[in-house]
Amino acid sequence: MNDLVVGIIALVMGAVFCFRGYLAMRIVIPLWGAFAGFMFGAGIVAGDAGFLATALGWIVGLGVAVVFGLIAYLYYEVSVIIGMLAIGFVLGTSVMVALGITWSWLIITGGVVLGLALASVGIVGNLPMLLLTVLTALAGAST
Repeated sequence: MNDLVVGIIALVMGAVFCFRGYLAMRIVIPLWGAFAGFMFGAGIVAGDAGFLATALGWIVGLGVAVVFGLIAYLYYEVSVIIGMLAIGFVLGTSVMVALGITWSWLIITGGVVLGLALASVGIVGNLPMLLLTVLTALAGAST
């Protein structure tokens, strides 16, 4: 049941990324931060009991989700660059897997390289609006 809930949330957020673009990002980035915070917080306490198997997992997940969501909302410009980094990572790993590469370290390296490249382009080129619109559509479509 827990996997179903997480999967539905991921699909809904992916559809919003794909079809709403820049205009919705002021709302979506804090939600994405909260989702990432929830997964991070719940994953920290998962241990041997399993993911979201205990009340502590839910409580820590929700607490970290609130913190990550607030940080993403209050520091929007930084969140855009971090978002580009994350989108680049997702796209990089998706392309590596689609190419049939099975070495996990090579897949992660490809994701990190593309993520750093997109974040650098966003900072140096001062193009966050254009990059955000294009990359959210691509990341949402790959979800």
